Amino acid sequence: MPDLWRIPFDSLAQPTARRRVIPGGPVFDLAIVQGMVTAGEMGEDSVWVATDSCERDLENAAWDYGDVLQMLSCARPADFKNAEWCQVKGGELYPCDVYRFGFDCERRVRNARGLEVYLKFSVTDDGRLTLVLVSCHGSR
Repeated sequence: MPDLWRIPFDSLAQPTARRRVIPGGPVFDLAIVQGMVTAGEMGEDSVWVATDSCERDLENAAWDYGDVLQMLSCARPADFKNAEWCQVKGGELYPCDVYRFGFDCERRVRNARGLEVYLKFSVTDDGRLTLVLVSCHGSR
């Protein structure tokens, strides 16, 4: 499996009460993650919706995991907003990359005049590659 980490996990400073941002991001290599989606190595069964708020956002927007993977496939390095530590169900912290870009939900393509979407994700590799979806929603 290719190395998805641009910043090795062991070198990441744990967050403090005041500082969740991870300097030097992005944490993950977007092109490799996207390549795994395109190759079918990361599919809908590899998506874990890791927060209740993300689950609600997906329901409210009527997006499924295929939509999420399509959005991820449309992201570009210039869309990177920041990297930050995020708490998921069960209280565990994951390093996440945040991307923001315009997306046409009807045609499922990138579009600067489309809905501005926020996609916050992490990746685990505990025997099975998993996309940890922390947030996925339109502008608020």
